[in-house]
Amino acid sequence: MLLQSTVRKPLVLLLFVLFYSTTYAQTAKQIIAAVTKKFGLVNDYSAVINMQFDIPSVNLQKIDGKVFYKKPNKFRIKTQGIVFLPKQNPYFAITALSDSNSYTAILSGEEKINNSTTTIINVIPNSEGDLILGKFWIDKKNAVVLKSQWTTKSNGTIQIENFFGTNMAYALPDKMLFTVDVTKFKVPKAVAVDINSKSSPKSSNASGVKGTGKITLNFSQYTVNKKLPDAVFDETKN
Repeated sequence: MLLQSTVRKPLVLLLFVLFYSTTYAQTAKQIIAAVTKKFGLVNDYSAVINMQFDIPSVNLQKIDGKVFYKKPNKFRIKTQGIVFLPKQNPYFAITALSDSNSYTAILSGEEKINNSTTTIINVIPNSEGDLILGKFWIDKKNAVVLKSQWTTKSNGTIQIENFFGTNMAYALPDKMLFTVDVTKFKVPKAVAVDINSKSSPKSSNASGVKGTGKITLNFSQYTVNKKLPDAVFDETKN
């Protein structure tokens, strides 16, 4: 009788652990769904933006302007004398995850970032395209991406770090830091062109420079969900 009771206790404990893990543990896609749901609260926004560039062989000064976003993918930056030409808007990492059937997500551990414990999730696309592999460091408590890393065919590896402040409720960062592979990153298409300059910045790829470059976007004075008209994104105007 004593033997049966001794055997039963670890068996009950094991069943409890299995029940708890299957009932309460979040899957990788559930964690991602919480992130996309939170960012989905943003229908549109405008903000003041400051851009800083640290790219080998490219001399670009700080740029100030205004930024506009409207879901799902309208994005524009307006500045004096500068045309900003992003190949993708800075939130492509979030919008790309909204279709949970387009990728496989795998949990791969945890890591501390700025005193926050993040869950690391690898994302593998289900169909062949420009993206080879995505990696996300997600703060589950606040449902935001603190860091992401994209390995692409066209632009090599791109790392994005997000720093949040007063707009955490909308998952809108105060600062975004892009680290890019300058041997593959196409500067004229993805950074900026001064329309008043006689010469455009040369591509780092063409100059043969190796290493990484950094692009910093600082946001302030957010105005969220004010029903921005589509005309704001018409680049033929002003």
